[in-house]
Amino acid sequence: MRALSVSALLLLALGCCWGTQDNFLDEDVVEPVIQASKFGSLWPLPQKVQISDVPLKLSGTTFEFTDAKGSTAGASCSLLQSAYRRYFDYIFGGPKKQKMSRNRRSGPSEVTELQVSITSPDSQCDGYPGVTSDESYELSVDAPLAVLKAPTVWGALHGLETFSQLVYEDEYGAKTINSTKVSDFPRFAHRGILLDSSRHFLPIKVILANLETMAMNKFNVFHWHIVDDQSFPYLSRTFPQLSQQGAYHPYTHVYTPADVKMVIEFARLRGIRVIPEFDTPGHTQSWGKGQMDLLTPRVSPAPRRPAPSDR
Repeated sequence: MRALSVSALLLLALGCCWGTQDNFLDEDVVEPVIQASKFGSLWPLPQKVQISDVPLKLSGTTFEFTDAKGSTAGASCSLLQSAYRRYFDYIFGGPKKQKMSRNRRSGPSEVTELQVSITSPDSQCDGYPGVTSDESYELSVDAPLAVLKAPTVWGALHGLETFSQLVYEDEYGAKTINSTKVSDFPRFAHRGILLDSSRHFLPIKVILANLETMAMNKFNVFHWHIVDDQSFPYLSRTFPQLSQQGAYHPYTHVYTPADVKMVIEFARLRGIRVIPEFDTPGHTQSWGKGQMDLLTPRVSPAPRRPAPSDR
């Protein structure tokens, strides 16, 4: 349904952080190993999934995401409201494509609503995901109502991703989803990607694209290796000389506190925890360029004494 950025993430995702099956390639196989699915395909594979042959229509003019009565995260939960808007655009492609599909053939049954229910007393809507967060969810798709239940918003985000992956276009170009039941939870609590923006500076838009792709693959930890020997791109308000002297460029190749704050919030809204790494005491050559007395001067080693084996 969507063009995924940063293909390296997809290669890493083959490590199967969520599902339970392994695939092996046979060098003698001539036919493509991966065949096109006639329904929406799920990645990673949920723990339990039942997809029927019953097609249901979806229309951007009638479909909506709603908060279930009794849900502990309602209209005041900005994380979920933001996710609703994001996934609506993912599925229907924006207002223009939405308008083009109005004259498509109508199906016998239509899903007009995905009702989201957060069941735990603490929805964690205003918090950050952690290693102990409950990311499970249950999804039931039928007409006219689809239901998504999750203990916390983190599971709901994964359920929304699964729902969006189930949507496909029929032969007439109409948005379609099959009657489906899913029960899912991650196999591993920590599913992370590391980016090294010290040895190779990455613009903020590239980092955000990686986070978007991580969410599509249900990764939940962004390990940000932000400084190292090669450069110190973080613009410290307390020690500005660290990036002034230690970054590849003091103005174009730095991350401001506002940049870091934006990355953390962008990730949080997608169920991703950010771990910035400032590694010490080693790998700090770039630090010394801005703080001259910080590092111990290197002393030349003493001449090596001949060993008995040298004779």
